[in-house]
This record gives sequence, C-alpha cells and structure tokens, in this order.
Amino acid sequence: MISTGKGGVGKTTTISTLATMMAKEGKRVLVFDTDPSMNLAMTLGIPYQNTPTITEHKEEISEELDDMDEENVMAVGKNILDNYSKINKDGIRIIIMGAIPEEGNGCLCSAVAIVKILMNYVDSDRCPETYDAIFVDSQAGPEILGRGLAKDFDCNLIMTEPTPKSAEVSKQVASLAKRLGITMNLLVINKSEREDDIRKVAELVGLDPENAARIRYDHSVIDADWNNECLLDTYPECDAIKDIFAIKNKLESIKR
Repeated sequence: MISTGKGGVGKTTTISTLATMMAKEGKRVLVFDTDPSMNLAMTLGIPYQNTPTITEHKEEISEELDDMDEENVMAVGKNILDNYSKINKDGIRIIIMGAIPEEGNGCLCSAVAIVKILMNYVDSDRCPETYDAIFVDSQAGPEILGRGLAKDFDCNLIMTEPTPKSAEVSKQVASLAKRLGITMNLLVINKSEREDDIRKVAELVGLDPENAARIRYDHSVIDADWNNECLLDTYPECDAIKDIFAIKNKLESIKR
C-alpha cells in the first residue's frame, strides 16, 4: 500500500500507526520512507541520523540502473534489504530513501528506481523473507505516481484534510492513479470534525463515499508528537487510534 496526498495531512502518522498495529498482531511489515523529510523512521523509533539512506549511498548500491538483467536486479535488491534497512522494537523493517544529498542535485528519479528494484526483489522467490504488509510513505503531492512507483501497489491510501485545497491535491492523485490502473483508492479524511466530511470531500475528490473513511481531529496526536511518543502506545484508546484501527480492518478486508 502507498500513502499519497498533500503535505501535512497525516500520511506519516497514519502509515506508522497502521504498520505498528499490524506488527503487534504478529504480521511481518516492511515500510519504505520515500519522503525527503524522513520523518517516518523517527516516528517508528529510529533516528534517521542512525539509518543509512538510499540517496546517500545510491552510487554504492548500484552504478548501473538501466538495462540491468534479472540477476543484477536481484543482487541490488538483496544488497538494499541486507545493508540499508533497520528493524524497530516492534519488528518493522524500515528503509529510507532519504533527502537529496547534494546542493543542486534535484532529481530523486534514480533513487525511486532503486526502490522499484527492491520491490521487485521483495516480491520474488529469491527474497528469504515474506511480508504480510508493505507500506510506502510518499513525498507530498502526486509526483510519486508520475514516477510510476505506485502502480505496483494493491491500494493507494489518499490522505486529505477536510478543506477544498487539500481535496484538490487528492483529486489530482485520484485522477492520476486511475490512469495508471490502480483499482483501489481509499480516501482518508484526516483531522475531521464533522461526520459529513466523508460525503463532502469524497464528492470533491470524485470518489465513492463507500471508499472513504475519516480520522477524527484528536489533540492526542499533537501531544504524542510533541513528546516524541508513539501514539498507539501512549493513547491506545483515543479517537484517532480507534479510527485508524477501523481503516486497518477496511484495508485487510479489501486485501481478502
């Protein structure tokens, strides 16, 4: 599953909480952080300063990204999984794409290509580990879809706030996802204070309200972030956690 949407809509909090819920249930979970801000690892308890990133080491990982045969693709994928990932206390394996390492080097395309190589490896018989859930926390906006990464996923979790500006970005994401052939798009309206937000925002985005859910505005999310605490561990009964748990069940029912 990939999470897309406007910056600041809660992609990282939602993905990290979903991943942690599943990991605590005994599922094997792999998480990619493709957002250059690199907040996901820290949210999952691993300081990004202590985590090797793909962009920082992309020349070491592979000097030849084009025209690689299957053996090289598998070798690069194994190298990334073995040497450029960390496992947190809940058993979640985390891989960080990272920020642009050099001033003036504004393209992350080659790093995204490496992520796609890793996805091919993880999905192959050559990978010794089988994952029950794979999440990608994308950078803000629809650009990750334009790079073709998201088309390989079962579900696109479109995160939005209940505002017209945020919904407009989600509309672009939904439209691009449709053109890429992504059949399942789940709209999540975060920081919602009205039950009617599902119908109103789904209409703005152009999706069926049946494929939408809401996460209620909850100050516990801010408190946990401010105190550098895991929301699920600190406020397990808060409204946001209850709503994200319902989203988890919805995603798992879609998968079945």
